[in-house]
Amino acid sequence: MNTTARSFTHHVRDQLLTYADDRFYTFVTDGAEGLVKDRISYREMDSSARSLAEWLAHSAPADKPVLLLFPAGLDFLRTFLGCLYAGVVAIPAPVPTDPRNYRRVANIVADTGLELVLTTSSLLGELSEQLPRLSKNRLDVRAVDQDCIGMADDWRMPPLGPDSIAFLQYTSGSTSEPKGVMVTQGNLLNNGSETASRLGTSDEGVTVGWLPHFHDMGLIGMLLQSLYDGGDCAFMAPESFLKRPVRWLQMVSQMRANLTVAPNFAFEMCLRTITDEQLHALDVSSLMAVLNGAEPVRAKTLADFSARFAPAGFRPEMFVPCYGMAESTLLVTSVDVGVQAQVISVDRMALERDEIQLDDGEQSTSLVSCGVPSTLDIRIVEPATLAERAAGQVGEIWIRGDSVAAGYWNRPDINREIFQAHTADGDGPFLRTGDLGVLLDGQLYVTGRLKDVLILNGRNLYPQDIEYAVRELHPALAAGTGAVFSIQADGEHVVVLHEIKRGLLGGLSMEELSGRISGAVAQTFGIPVPSVVLTNRGVVHRTTSGKVQRRLMRERYLANGVKTLHESLRPAVHVLKAIPAIAEAQR
Repeated sequence: MNTTARSFTHHVRDQLLTYADDRFYTFVTDGAEGLVKDRISYREMDSSARSLAEWLAHSAPADKPVLLLFPAGLDFLRTFLGCLYAGVVAIPAPVPTDPRNYRRVANIVADTGLELVLTTSSLLGELSEQLPRLSKNRLDVRAVDQDCIGMADDWRMPPLGPDSIAFLQYTSGSTSEPKGVMVTQGNLLNNGSETASRLGTSDEGVTVGWLPHFHDMGLIGMLLQSLYDGGDCAFMAPESFLKRPVRWLQMVSQMRANLTVAPNFAFEMCLRTITDEQLHALDVSSLMAVLNGAEPVRAKTLADFSARFAPAGFRPEMFVPCYGMAESTLLVTSVDVGVQAQVISVDRMALERDEIQLDDGEQSTSLVSCGVPSTLDIRIVEPATLAERAAGQVGEIWIRGDSVAAGYWNRPDINREIFQAHTADGDGPFLRTGDLGVLLDGQLYVTGRLKDVLILNGRNLYPQDIEYAVRELHPALAAGTGAVFSIQADGEHVVVLHEIKRGLLGGLSMEELSGRISGAVAQTFGIPVPSVVLTNRGVVHRTTSGKVQRRLMRERYLANGVKTLHESLRPAVHVLKAIPAIAEAQR
């Protein structure tokens, strides 16, 4: 493996030539009788990348990024590699399907001034009609399988170095407007090396997954890491997993995969949906590392999944809880492969004071270790005073190292605040992650998101803990997603907005379910009875990585933009909702 390459693109080209006809990428679709596979060799990927790169060299606007709007599949991979080969800054993004998605694309276009959009012929008609309306500038929409073809043999490697921008990873916007993270060639090389070191990946590896290619965990952790290692990769569309979660584990079984990646909710979906009959046909014993990240890792999920799928060859030490983000390219920390993740029980009240006290009593909550870094420097900092916190104290996670990205595109003021932060004693620069966590015995435990924390009567409450507790109360709730947030209405009030599956209510009324939620949250977390809002499934928005968009749901609820099935509101909240001017001020 060439670890001294001038750029990630140079390294990838070496891998494609070295393993030309011996390694493959396979896109798996859900056929009537099982999994259907379409594959491409490393040699074919190199040829198609050179062809597109040669076309881009003569057709792409100079110094402007290119937007990639593709469904899941091999066409995206070919196109992304073509952009790398051309030295063109690519922007992977989800194909817009509704007004909100189109607004997101419009924001990207406005932020970058891009002029070229690449897609497939199947989407060309609709996108050519809709996209030009999003920008005052001319947008050229092209289908790569129709007219983006150059002479592959005429391609020459562009001048690339570690500081060259490889692509823009637009953040999924869980707490703010999306921003384009500038991921450099050097960032990709370093994070690929970090991942290989932490996980022991190699050119003998087989990776499978279903995460979207426009999210950092799917693009870098699934697709690009296999190229870095020189291994095989098989993947399916996220929709295929969501429709039939068992297909993911069937793919693991059939491909004899040793690495896969997913957020915590995916393992919970498998627990809820995979039948005993389907389980008995699975064999996942080939797995060496199962990365669990992108959202809070639950100790109960790890334990329940390990027990349920033990007959299929799953072992608890296969789980590798990890922590990462687009601003650090991807991986920051991970648990050692082959070592069962450390789980600690801590006093909930102490945690609300940003302290850690080990306690396994009734008022305790569990934290799962996300492991240790390889070379990145991690500090825990008090976000208001910028003073570094001692071990065992909760604060904002700050990091520095070669995997930290170059900043946000066209956001110099935010970059100074986020990417060039210094502690109170002048140490820096660091990346401020916006995440809260604690270091114990060198291991990182992530406790929540700074902007999502509910401050109630001086206490810090973590909304994900309340959401998880609510989901456990009834099967009708477990089948949906919740968003917990607070609003100011004659004091701070907690609102629990949760989806339900009405077919699972049994004889329970929505009023009775609402009362059960209110009572459980008040008793478990020691807070005044919350307001409860019940909705149909599909109402609560998530980011592309599965994170609940709590601030967005709060704004939509206050704007009467949530269609509800049942509401049990505290009087002050009811008054606020009834007076649009007050609700507008809250947003």
